[in-house]
Amino acid sequence: MVFWKIKDVELDDVDSLIYFCIPPEKRNDRFFIEGADVKRAWVRKSLEMFGSIAKMAYLDSTPVGLIQYQPKPKKRLLEITCIFVPDKRNQRRGIGKALLNALIEDVKKPRGFFDCKPPLAVVTWAFQVPGYYPQNEFYLKMGFKKVREDDPFLLYYPLEEEYVYQPEEAVFIPQAEDKGRALIFYDPSCPFCMYFAEHIKNLIRDVAPSLPVRMVNMFEEVEEVEKRGQVPQCAVNGKAINASFMDRENFQKEVREALEV
Repeated sequence: MVFWKIKDVELDDVDSLIYFCIPPEKRNDRFFIEGADVKRAWVRKSLEMFGSIAKMAYLDSTPVGLIQYQPKPKKRLLEITCIFVPDKRNQRRGIGKALLNALIEDVKKPRGFFDCKPPLAVVTWAFQVPGYYPQNEFYLKMGFKKVREDDPFLLYYPLEEEYVYQPEEAVFIPQAEDKGRALIFYDPSCPFCMYFAEHIKNLIRDVAPSLPVRMVNMFEEVEEVEKRGQVPQCAVNGKAINASFMDRENFQKEVREALEV
């Protein structure tokens, strides 16, 4: 039987956490270097604020899996942002299960930023990674519930008896200063954030080369995010762009339509 050592990420583990998700061939890429830098700042500040934001699984001294999360004190929720076992040889060997179980047991303890209580629930959006076991199926097997029957990816695990997670129906609220420019909202907890942001920026520039672009760090600029309600990954001329940047044709179509308003 294989035993995985589960360890809370501390300051000494910051680089291990950052580079665990970045493919070795991408680590010298300019935008992954920038992404690593912004994630490093996020990890250090988050550890200072919350004490724990990730756990890693080790086989001997080699990291083989991670689970990363962010407390949402105002909502008394804990959000899992990533669970990942990159080496397919280590999949279906209980690593993800061990990481998730360790987190759920840990978050049952009262926390100061949750008014000295545990969170009401653990929530996640189970994004898919091509070629890997479907995250939503994994979470459902681990006792998570669907938030809405027609959405297989938004899931939650209640920690308070009879609690039902019902997210607020939020919409994007454009501000006056959003007119005549593009906003790109990025999550610094992911080392891919600057790489994705650059793709978005290039798609916008193909359509409107002179349009000013503002980058918004969703962790550092909380007030800018909150006053806009439910922020998309990108907004142009005060209008949310809902198409994925990976869908080039529809993304740029929405950009053109936003500029015509």
